[in-house]
Amino acid sequence: MKNVTILAILLAWALQSMAIEVNNAAGNLADNITDHSVTVLTVTGTMNAEDFYFIGNHLHDLTELDLANVTIEPCRTAKFHFWRHDFPGAAVPAGAFADMGLTSVVLPATAIVIQQAAFAGCTSLVTVTLPAALDSIGNYAFAGCSALTAVSLPASVTIVGDGAFMRCTSLESIIVEPDARLHTIGEAALMDCPSLTTVALGPQVTTMGERLLAGSGIAELDLTASNRLTSLGDWMMVQSPVTTIRLPENLTRLGQGAFLGDKELTGVEMGNRLQRLDEYVFACSGLAGEIAFEALESMDEYALYNTTAVTTVGLPASMSWLGDYAMAGMTGLESMTCDATDVPALGEDVWAGVNQQSVSMTVPAGSKDLYKTAEQWKEFFYGEEWLRGDVNGDGEVNIADINALLGIILGGQADEATMRRADVNQDGEIGIADVNSVMDIILSPGSHTPASVNTDDLLLLDDLAIEPGEQRTLTLRLSNAEAYSAMQCDIALPQGLTLVDGTVAAGQAAAGHVTDSRGMDASTTRTVVYSMSKQRFDGQGEAVITLTVQADASLPTEGQITLTNIVLADDNDVAWHVADCVARVSNSTGIEDLTAAPDRVWAEGRSLCIDARTDGVAQVVAINGMSRDWNVTAGVNRYQLEPGIYVVLLNGRTYKIAIK
Repeated sequence: MKNVTILAILLAWALQSMAIEVNNAAGNLADNITDHSVTVLTVTGTMNAEDFYFIGNHLHDLTELDLANVTIEPCRTAKFHFWRHDFPGAAVPAGAFADMGLTSVVLPATAIVIQQAAFAGCTSLVTVTLPAALDSIGNYAFAGCSALTAVSLPASVTIVGDGAFMRCTSLESIIVEPDARLHTIGEAALMDCPSLTTVALGPQVTTMGERLLAGSGIAELDLTASNRLTSLGDWMMVQSPVTTIRLPENLTRLGQGAFLGDKELTGVEMGNRLQRLDEYVFACSGLAGEIAFEALESMDEYALYNTTAVTTVGLPASMSWLGDYAMAGMTGLESMTCDATDVPALGEDVWAGVNQQSVSMTVPAGSKDLYKTAEQWKEFFYGEEWLRGDVNGDGEVNIADINALLGIILGGQADEATMRRADVNQDGEIGIADVNSVMDIILSPGSHTPASVNTDDLLLLDDLAIEPGEQRTLTLRLSNAEAYSAMQCDIALPQGLTLVDGTVAAGQAAAGHVTDSRGMDASTTRTVVYSMSKQRFDGQGEAVITLTVQADASLPTEGQITLTNIVLADDNDVAWHVADCVARVSNSTGIEDLTAAPDRVWAEGRSLCIDARTDGVAQVVAINGMSRDWNVTAGVNRYQLEPGIYVVLLNGRTYKIAIK
């Protein structure tokens, strides 16, 4: 029992010897502490740099240090330290406790400066109590304090130096007390702090150094309270897990590479005064959805490079410059707006890798032509500028557009512009419903735009002799050198001649094709012939259309059937416009009546064509009343006329012709 009592006394004595309190006079701490194994130390009185360096160099077992009631006096020389020779009062000296095993520290209440690297490498330091009067924290003061979990900066702190808390891997929060005066936080001050999730720097911050939060663990960054801040430091949060960012209203510039590689970043609130995006600022980040700028003037090289999830970008009227590859690789981009009246200047390959034809661009109406002719800008899609139904983009709506649609439906390849035009009914899909929509357009009155004849291939119809009450079947034959797979035409019948059942059918040459017809007016029927598989018309001179007509008592002695608006479509979806075709109609079956006046009159483009049996004179009267006489010879005569409506009088008969 006696031995146990002695052991307890010795243990208590040993513990007491490791925890001591010293009332010190500046420069005498080495004399006041002879046992260097002390683990807990409280100092009162005064200290200077010599005392601080004594602790750092000799008290290797020290874990807890309380200097709350110490006054730090200036020192001209510190024999324990060789970094400097003049140490001011009220300052924790540079490197004083670097690499010590301290776990907790209470600093002097009167200290106003913590000099550089004062606690650098203190990997066991968990808590530090900073003095209420502290003004500045020096460069790397707490760098590498990997056990430090939270820092509360007194409101009095104005400057946090470069790397002050870098690599504090357990640091979760750093906040400034209310009424904070902090205005400068240096380069990499909070770099490589992966546990850091909360940062509050107060309203007075005006300067942030490079790489401030690079490698931090912040998911949601809110700097809106720091409204005096006008720019962010370069590489500020490079490769961090940040998802959302709210920046101050007065911010005018985002630093170079500020959010480079932040894959989790989806949204940013940037205020309405941002004027510049520096190089690489959002490059390869996860920025997504719509982004709009209200005062932006320049976007530097690679600023939005490879932000593949951004769908919409709005550039303001102030925009003047986009640098090299500024928006390259934005493969998800669907639409852009640029409100600048003057086309912004561009660097090289601003939109490299972007399918610009698929991106809808909106610009001021008065500047649209400027954008559409400017290099790189001209590659965008500037809205619907074609006729609805003009699938092949040739400025007309006709049977060639049906062929173009069928080609797409059957698996053919087409560029983005053609695909947009092909969705005629705007339902987001391309299918038979779009074919029906184009068909409705083609078969609507007034939808045809006259075009010049551009092929020598012809549609032929024989003259017709028919008596009132009689029905006859007519064949419209194709005389062609080229191959076609679809056709349309307008069939105008004279008074007294009507379609039986109002139908037009595919002829022998169009086997496998379907027809659709619609009346344009009382005498004209528009007909289309096409194949769902784009099958070609078979043979030359064979019937592509057949129709049955019936005559009544109102049929005049002489009349004519006119085929106009004849369009043939080839396999490349090109429209070929054919000259009008005219066939005589007689209400008698007598051959002598048909041969008595066999003259034929028709139009081919801007040519008036007269096929005369004998020499004679043709009088041509324009719709404005002007007339001229032309000598005609037996055979086909051709005369150039300006577009318009003309009446031709030849051998006692009248012919009405439209020159297109």
